[in-house]
Amino acid sequence: MRMTVYIRRLMSACFVLAVLYGAPGRASAQSGDGLLNGAIIGAAIGAGIGVGMNYALRDSDLTVGQYAYGAVVYGAIGAGVGLGVDALFSRSTPRPATRRPRLLFAPAVGRVNGVTVRWRW
Repeated sequence: MRMTVYIRRLMSACFVLAVLYGAPGRASAQSGDGLLNGAIIGAAIGAGIGVGMNYALRDSDLTVGQYAYGAVVYGAIGAGVGLGVDALFSRSTPRPATRRPRLLFAPAVGRVNGVTVRWRW
């Protein structure tokens, strides 16, 4: 009976960590999406599933070490799956290379008004 409380707490902690880490941070059009967040989210979900599977399919009373072993194994599998999914659906797009114009006309404002011409080799 006491073990179920620990299992529920561990599964709740894994879920909360996955939700908090997956929450959007500051919005920026220039920020790239790394693959680490997919691996961490996958590991947290996999660890939660591993503990749940050990609890659901147990033959006798298991120790905390056996639940932890299941969490580590399924967490590693989940990290691999999360990494693969994040790599598949990568949201970072490379910025197109923009070339500066060779001949640039710009207004000149100051003591003398006119047009400035800049020619780049």
